[in-house]
Amino acid sequence: MLVSYDIIEGRVVECPPDKLGRIQVYTTPDEEDKNYLVNECGIDEHTFHSALDEDEISRIEYEANHVAVIVKQPRNYKGDSNLDFKVGSFGVFLFQDRAIILQAEPTYLFEHGKMPLRGNSSTGVLLRLLYHSTHHFLEHMRVIRSISDEIETKIEHSITNRALVSMFTLLKSLTYYQSAISGNQVLMQKIKNDSRKLNFSEEESDFLDDITVENKQCDNLARIYTDILTGMSDARVSVVSNNLAIIMKQLAIINIVFMPLNVITGLGGMSEYSMMTSHVWWPHAYSALVLVMAAIGYITYLMVKRVGLGEQKQRK
Repeated sequence: MLVSYDIIEGRVVECPPDKLGRIQVYTTPDEEDKNYLVNECGIDEHTFHSALDEDEISRIEYEANHVAVIVKQPRNYKGDSNLDFKVGSFGVFLFQDRAIILQAEPTYLFEHGKMPLRGNSSTGVLLRLLYHSTHHFLEHMRVIRSISDEIETKIEHSITNRALVSMFTLLKSLTYYQSAISGNQVLMQKIKNDSRKLNFSEEESDFLDDITVENKQCDNLARIYTDILTGMSDARVSVVSNNLAIIMKQLAIINIVFMPLNVITGLGGMSEYSMMTSHVWWPHAYSALVLVMAAIGYITYLMVKRVGLGEQKQRK
């Protein structure tokens, strides 16, 4: 699918369907689009496929009639994605009179005329896309932090592995994010070194510096979150194990309390008890039995509790 844009007064505006603008965005290109881009525009076939490959690394290449740039960006995240944040790639091909963008899935690259450009050139479009990718990563980092806080709260009271699996999935996603953001950082440094070769204006060079700083902060944030989740993994596993141990302890206390009662009912049996209390009115006899068993159970509970408190004092 092709969507064309033009630059009007420093802003990107979508063109009518019958007009080709200076910015051409191809989303999930078909075979016809591929033939046009490879055979007529001169885009290398390997670079064409690299722009759509989510495992491709960020890089810049100089061809005879254009500059090819592969940029990493986060893929669209949905709440039902099982906390699986994925990374994708898109390609930017800078020609003398236009910029061609390839992406594997629909992504908001331009905000319907609200996106100001620092410079009306193709390189200005590239810088804005780098800025968009960096801020997209930052937005997802905020979401990851919020989800991480929710998982921590669940783990405090959890006795199952569901919260732990969610945490490990989040940690895996953060690892991919960290790798992608670091790759973009290397790409930006390469573009900065080649700023004269790319004919950057002074304003565009300043904009690139700002993007590089923000991407570096995003990279540091991803590292911090990764280190926190990695360092706390063992502690959170211990929390779940401790929660399970507490429940097992409570079940053991209940079992101990009812053990002597089971012995009493097993030894006496209902027929023997009825025979022994035949001279007593049965409601009184069974009421007395219930009271005696309740008293024995309560005394057993106090003894178990006293033993537990004694062990805690010895540990202290």
